[in-house]
Amino acid sequence: MTARSAQSSGIVKCYVERFENAAGAPDLRLREKSTRRLVRVLTNNQTFRSFAPLSNLLRDCDEHGGGLAEPRGRAEYIAISAPIVTQSPHEISVAFERFSVKVHIASSDIAFPPTSVWSYIEEYALEDSGLGRRLREKVTGRKIELYGRNQDHLLTFLSSPQFTGAKTHMANLYQKDGFDDYVLVSGGTATDSYDVLLFNDGAELTYLLGPTPDTAYRDAFRVLTEESAPEAHARTAQTHFDSGRYREAVLSARLAVETACGGRGPDVKRRLADAPADVATAGKALYGKRHVAVHEGDTRVEQPDAVQAIRAMRRVLDYLADNSS
Repeated sequence: MTARSAQSSGIVKCYVERFENAAGAPDLRLREKSTRRLVRVLTNNQTFRSFAPLSNLLRDCDEHGGGLAEPRGRAEYIAISAPIVTQSPHEISVAFERFSVKVHIASSDIAFPPTSVWSYIEEYALEDSGLGRRLREKVTGRKIELYGRNQDHLLTFLSSPQFTGAKTHMANLYQKDGFDDYVLVSGGTATDSYDVLLFNDGAELTYLLGPTPDTAYRDAFRVLTEESAPEAHARTAQTHFDSGRYREAVLSARLAVETACGGRGPDVKRRLADAPADVATAGKALYGKRHVAVHEGDTRVEQPDAVQAIRAMRRVLDYLADNSS
């Protein structure tokens, strides 16, 4: 089905329902809470129509259960905001083109939610004059490594916007900043460091060309914010520390300061040349911790080192924020 002109806009409160699809396989769909009408998400855009609408959202909500999987109850629900295309006593259809969704939950039973990152396609020259393609995280530029079914499958996927002509309509897919277009990668991670994110192969791993109905949801449980690179690296440093990855915490802390100063070590020295003594000392201490982390590895970076690195990072970032003009 395709979306025609919308009649009105509104918020539809939904729950997820299990059913058997036309092939006889177990499947999930949305129904409205108050009326139990079937909820359909429609689009005129042929690029999006090969994706199962809201598949990630439905799976996570079904796993959560509770009010997200029951027609009764007002404490937990899936709120869809979109233009309403058609409605009848049995179903309601909304347009994806101005679609957003938020999940209202009392508590989350998802013990290990997948890591989800918005990425862009980086094209680079190969030795044989061809063009290579790889994924990097939006904003931070971290390299993303995954193979999915196999390496050839991923490379074919990354080339598909060129082959299908979608590249001309999705320029932001190849740009580091902005979330208008992107590849959403979601799954369990084997490595989550300051410069690379390695995803495990397996059923949890998905990579989708966005925006799609799936990516409209992604992190409805965990709100996406368009962070600056320093903010993202500072948050990553704290996450690594909380998880006991002290070497990665130190590296991310230093990277947060470098990106805030301009991107390189010499930029940090330049920006801190006239800083107060405590800020300059914090910058030097952070560099020292980073030097140990890079050249001597995990065995020489302990919790006190990471604590000092994060404190130094925050001191420098606070100074830079106060003197940004």
